[in-house]
Amino acid sequence: MEFRILDLFCGAGGFSYGIDKNKEFRTVLGLDFDDNAIATFNKNIKGAKGIVGDITSDDVKKNIIQEARKLGVNMVIGGPPCQGFSLKGKQLGLDDPRNFLFLEYVKIVEELRPEVFVIENVRNLINALGGFFIEQIITKFTSLGYIVNHGYINAKNFGIPQNRERAIIIGSLSRSIDLPNGNSKNTITVRDAISDLAYLESGEGKSESDYINESQSKYQKMLRGKKLYNHFATTHSKLALEKLKMVPAEGDKTSIPKELHGKQKFATTWARLKWDEISPTIDTRFDTPSNGRNSHPFLHRSITPREAARIQSFDDDFVFTGPKTSVCRQIGNAVPPLMAKAIGETILNGYIDERIEREAYRLYLADAFTFVKELQKQNIKVDHIITDPPYNISKQNNFHTMDNPRIGVDFGSWDKTFDLFGWIKDYVTLLNPNGSVIIFCSYLYISFIINELIRCDIDVKDVLIWKKTNPMPRNINRRYVQDMEFAVWGVKKGSKWIFNKPSDVPYLRSVFETSLVSGDEKTIHTTQKSLKLMESIIQIHTNPGQVIIDPFMGSGTTGVAALNNKRHFIGIEKEKSYFAISVDRINKNVH
Repeated sequence: MEFRILDLFCGAGGFSYGIDKNKEFRTVLGLDFDDNAIATFNKNIKGAKGIVGDITSDDVKKNIIQEARKLGVNMVIGGPPCQGFSLKGKQLGLDDPRNFLFLEYVKIVEELRPEVFVIENVRNLINALGGFFIEQIITKFTSLGYIVNHGYINAKNFGIPQNRERAIIIGSLSRSIDLPNGNSKNTITVRDAISDLAYLESGEGKSESDYINESQSKYQKMLRGKKLYNHFATTHSKLALEKLKMVPAEGDKTSIPKELHGKQKFATTWARLKWDEISPTIDTRFDTPSNGRNSHPFLHRSITPREAARIQSFDDDFVFTGPKTSVCRQIGNAVPPLMAKAIGETILNGYIDERIEREAYRLYLADAFTFVKELQKQNIKVDHIITDPPYNISKQNNFHTMDNPRIGVDFGSWDKTFDLFGWIKDYVTLLNPNGSVIIFCSYLYISFIINELIRCDIDVKDVLIWKKTNPMPRNINRRYVQDMEFAVWGVKKGSKWIFNKPSDVPYLRSVFETSLVSGDEKTIHTTQKSLKLMESIIQIHTNPGQVIIDPFMGSGTTGVAALNNKRHFIGIEKEKSYFAISVDRINKNVH
């Protein structure tokens, strides 16, 4: 699918510039009321048409909608201004008159009904009114037929040398799309971004339209003939320069004698960027030394527009047009391009058709936490939830007593930050009236799982025990051998639950005894459950023809067990390698 984008409140076009770095995206139309910003947009967003206009004008709206339809727009992005706060103590939310521009964005989406929309905004969009405002937004877009996900992302996690946390809302007519995660370990610093530009003093440098000859410029030699746009330093006043000289390298005014902190010297915050750290949020006043930690690490000047643009992750060939105040505003208000690129990537992932839908089973490569919204929209109903989610038990250990000790219990990153309970409520909504839930978990969290199920109107019946005949020993001189795992079994309140006790036994115990997985059955999955175990559970707690869902499918054992016993199966798995294993096992072993 090609995404053809309308960028509302586009400014200089940072959002478009970044998202267009993914070849499946193409921005074709932009709207902003700032003619300098639109000039920048048109200069840099190749093939797009930027329009100057007020979105509240009926004529402008009509023109934008006509152009969007003509250009085949199927995606709308933007950061509509909004307040989202109470007015005179009232929780008005979208009815707050200060949110009129946000409502204009909603109207455009309602009129065009694009496949995807994205809203980027301040973090407080989600916090405002105790979540009342974001719930209003979700309700509004849901009523238009969209599956909506939202949350926070931080620029620093996407190769951007800046601490810039933003609220992101992504809606789709057909897919439940995750927010990008980024990589918190891949930190880019101020030094990485701008150290090669540390040669201008206050008042030096030229704008893009006024280059000087190499022979006349001490800094042009450093550029080796390259035209570096927007790299010009603010001309600071004599007093500002005196103050800057008092601020030590990479320091701030707290390093200055207290007698100089008064209004006569330092009325506000004066501070320098630090080379080997990330920058604070770049705002529209980064050229003002008293505005905060945005002065150069050691030179006596604020950072230049080009340096600020680099900290925002703009490429050097992105040219900002207009007077300095406008250029600073365009840079400070922009969506960092690398953040926008990551948003585009996560949208593409949502439309990758790694989905296998057969009469007896459906397998989905997806994040269970967000994918459930697609199932809800499709009115999918299931009879049973049987799943073995991550336990959150990966950690270091002292298994020095073992012959071949493992260095810690580390099953993978998926087992370290897993939300143990956040998925339960949504999946319980899929259950039929006589449905049941079986959730494997660590003994550490049994009571927490039970409490969450009770909150979801599930009547907890028992705790099942998997007793392993050949458990892996650990620290045997200090601990018991861990030969059991546990699963909580619950049923919907008032249900006629299933319990298939064989007629040839007087009673059943909740203990299932099998060996660990080995031989041909064993896969690379580190926490794979025994097929014999899962078949026994399914035979007792479900009936043939019923639908079992496993939101955390792993290596697909629940699916194989379900299908081998003539049940239907829905499996969801987010790790590509495990999904491939599940598909292979189900295709090979189902009979």
